[in-house]
Amino acid sequence: MASSLKIVRREQSARSRQHCGVLTQVIYERDGLEILRTEMDSGSVCDSGEFGDFSSAHYVIDGTPVFRSPRECADLMPGDSIVFADENAYTIANRAPARSVFLSVLFKPCATGSESIQAAVKERSE
Repeated sequence: MASSLKIVRREQSARSRQHCGVLTQVIYERDGLEILRTEMDSGSVCDSGEFGDFSSAHYVIDGTPVFRSPRECADLMPGDSIVFADENAYTIANRAPARSVFLSVLFKPCATGSESIQAAVKERSE
């Protein structure tokens, strides 16, 4: 019986980038949807340019990163998430003594919410 599951192993990750204490790995990419895993060393900072000019949602797995936009600041903990729906710049800082890890979902312009859902459903049916 053929399996309908498609498994992408960590070593098959499409791309990764390490810069100034921030390691970002692309763990999934398909039609206007991209999922990244980011690890930030203590004292490191990155900005929204690392993720492109896309709407994004970030989910904290470990650590306590600080997300700062021009209008507000949010200290997050594991299990917290934050969404940036507009193209305003923001920064992410890890001021804690330990590493921070979070997942980011990027919604690329070619996919609206319903198109992203349809792409995910299509992937599951292949």
